Amino acid sequence: MAPGLDGKPVDLSSAPNDPHFLDHATTLLDPSRTFEWVAALNTRRRAVYGYLFRREDYRWVQHWDSYPNIPQLVRGMEFATQPYDIPRRDVVDMHSMFDAPVYRWLPAKSKIESHFLLYCAKVPDGFTTIDDVRLENGRVIIADRAANKQVTLAASRGLH
Repeated sequence: MAPGLDGKPVDLSSAPNDPHFLDHATTLLDPSRTFEWVAALNTRRRAVYGYLFRREDYRWVQHWDSYPNIPQLVRGMEFATQPYDIPRRDVVDMHSMFDAPVYRWLPAKSKIESHFLLYCAKVPDGFTTIDDVRLENGRVIIADRAANKQVTLAASRGLH
């Protein structure tokens, strides 16, 4: 849920009922978690697609939506080191938002390495939401707590 322009909460997890707009929102990921995730769930096709990554590497998720007045809707989710796509100078001047850095600095002649897991799977009937995605004992676990269902996938690698 995110605050709308009118102050009322807006559910970012699904397309709105009257989708005739373009919007962009950002989310600071939970600082208490080691691993974070983004996912797209298509309940009609019973499919999930998403990413699992270290929160230390990517603190932000940008959500962008393009809902023109035609039947083709476009949604995007982007895990990132900064909250918005704005010029680098503006990001550096901002320094932080919600007490979290809004950029990741790469000193000259140095390297940064990061990894993520990509997953795509079928979900069981009745799987209607994704409450959690976690990495446990070499497995990616995708949970729908309300339906008491989960999907477990073998991870091809860890996230060290």
